[in-house]
Formats: sequence, structure tokens, C-alpha cells
Amino acid sequence: MEFTIAIVLLVLGLGLVAGFTAGFVGVGGGIIMVPILLELFRSWGLPDESVVQAAMATSLAVAVFSVSSSIVRHSRQRRVLWRLVPYLAPGSIAGGWLAARLAVILPGLVLQLVLAGLMTLAALRMLTEKDIAERDDYRFSWWQGLLVGGGVGLVAGMSGLAGGVVLVPALALILGVPTGWLAGTSSAVIVFSALAAALGYLTSTPPIALGAGFHGFTCLPVAGLLAVTAIPGAQLGAWTNRRTGSVLFRRVFAVLMLVVVIRLVTSR
Repeated sequence: MEFTIAIVLLVLGLGLVAGFTAGFVGVGGGIIMVPILLELFRSWGLPDESVVQAAMATSLAVAVFSVSSSIVRHSRQRRVLWRLVPYLAPGSIAGGWLAARLAVILPGLVLQLVLAGLMTLAALRMLTEKDIAERDDYRFSWWQGLLVGGGVGLVAGMSGLAGGVVLVPALALILGVPTGWLAGTSSAVIVFSALAAALGYLTSTPPIALGAGFHGFTCLPVAGLLAVTAIPGAQLGAWTNRRTGSVLFRRVFAVLMLVVVIRLVTSR
């Protein structure tokens, strides 16, 4: 593992873009980080059976900080539906921890293909849905919240994307949450799934030692560099989200996912 000036600048730039994405879209920034971290860790010679998990684990560790930063900004802008969080957070925590434990024993290619499939479905819905019925009544039972939150957590642990890739479409297409509140509300929930999944990876033991700087599956030096720029990037992203129209937001969200799907499918 070698940190050249070029790699440091690349990681810092990646953190800024990922942080902006986290704040703007409310998905944690993993859709930007995971594919690039995969290539970086492969170039460092990480074993094939652990490289995907290492990329996801490092991405989730950064997501905890970038999402927390975006929550602060969205909350100040009064764009978080806090009353939904208690219903969704418990399931997301349990699902994130469980999925992280399962992901470390599954083949990396399987994780990539499952993630690509989920992202494709969500992206197509966001692109083709012309009119989303927004409403102000978000009541649902505790078990429904537990199931949705659990699904978010499972996706977080199995993909490294913190779960927003599932939660944002669910909030929009199922609950009818207004577009302006999607990113903030999603962030307030996925910070729990990201933290639970990140801890799951951090406390797991790789089958082969990954080298200096790694704790469990997480590369702490890379995560630290990413967080340096991801935190202010998330603030900027959340600020920009406040000034973006609903249709544009959904289109940007969908296009980002499809780009990453292509990268995941073609990456081996």
C-alpha cells in the first residue's frame, strides 16, 4: 500500500465528489466511492476474495461522516421529516449489522451483481415515473417501518452504499414524501445503517491479512483522507439540493445509479 501524491490527490478529490453526492442525493456517497476504491485496492494487490468487501467497508466508514454532515445542513434547512426516523432506524441498524456479517463470507462478484440489479430497478422507476403523488400523511405501522428499515440496512451492508439507494425511491414512490425532503430524511435514517454496517466490517476478520492500515476490512488511512473532503462536500451538496427542482433531482439520482451499474457489471 503506497500513498503517492497522485493517490492522495485522487482520494481527496473522490471524497469531495462523494460528499457532495451524499448531501445532494441522500445516498451516502458510496455510488461514487465503491467503484473507484475497488480499482485502487486492486492496484494495491488486495486478494480477490476480500477486495470488494474492503471497498464497501471503507466507503461505509466515510459515509458515517459525510451523511452526518449533510444531516446538519438539511436539518438547518428544515428538510428532514424527523417523525419518520424512529420507525425506520431500528430496522436499518439490525439489517446493516447482519448484512455486513453475511457479506464478508459471500463472493465479491455476487455482491456486485446483486447491487447492480437493485440499482437498475430503482433507477428505472425514478426515470419513468412522471408524476409522484406527494402527500403530508406518512402514517404507517411499526412493523412496516421495521421491514423498510431492515431492507435499507441489508442493502447498506451488502453494497457499501449506506442504503439510500433503496430508501430514497421508497420514500418517494411508496410513502409520497415530497422531493425536497427526500435527501434529508434519507440521510437521517441511513446514518444508522451506515454506522451499523461499518462496525460490522470493522470488527470482522479477513480470510487473508490485508496489510498495514487495515482494521478488519476497513482501510483507515484512506477513510480518513476521504472524510477530510467528504464532510465539507456534503454541506455543499445539501445546500445545492435546497435549490434544485424535484424533476431534476430524480433524474440526477437515476442517472448516477445507472452509471455505477455499468461500472459494476463491467468490473471483474
